[in-house]
Amino acid sequence: MKPAHLFVISIAVLLSVPSFAADGPRPDAWHNLTLNITTPSQASQELGTPVSDKPDRLFIHRISRWFESGLNHKNLRKQVFKAVEGFSDVALYYKEDKLVVIQLSLSKGIEPTALKNIYGIEFQLFTGGMEAAIPAGYTLDGNKVQAKNYPSEYSLVAIAERSVISASVNNSGFGTILRQSAGVPDVYGSGFPGKVKMVQLISRTLESRAGGELLK
Repeated sequence: MKPAHLFVISIAVLLSVPSFAADGPRPDAWHNLTLNITTPSQASQELGTPVSDKPDRLFIHRISRWFESGLNHKNLRKQVFKAVEGFSDVALYYKEDKLVVIQLSLSKGIEPTALKNIYGIEFQLFTGGMEAAIPAGYTLDGNKVQAKNYPSEYSLVAIAERSVISASVNNSGFGTILRQSAGVPDVYGSGFPGKVKMVQLISRTLESRAGGELLK
């Protein structure tokens, strides 16, 4: 059973499960590392020796309540790799020696609007801690939340069959500050401003199922 909060949130996050080419980006895998399958030793064979390998906290921005509690209490094993081209670091989290989170911190960032084309899944906007809330100044356009001016940091989230993708976007560049001070909208149409600085591929095995026994 899916957690009820994943399909009752008011901005209607879309669930779309396309077919992915074997050599293309997948929402549950990266660099031959696959959620719920890859072990720490297999990751080391793929990426080399980690600079850190120990129990650590996992922080999931803005949608943490979708997942089981205690993830920020050093309950998961974490490997950190630094010498990966294009990334400031890559962090892998394991539960019972199976990969459950791939966290990619990009060196330069990518365009937020590119995420849909990369993964073939619709992404939705999250700007604060209340996942279902629509902030003042934001409007619903179909199933999307649109804004005249976006905050300095926000998230784009998509749900796939075996994973949730959460992308953290930095929108604090000089151009954004200048536009906002002049009252000029960040973006026109359906695009998103800023740069994606971090992407988390999170296994849906971590979703909260508290209270499930009561609803059987």
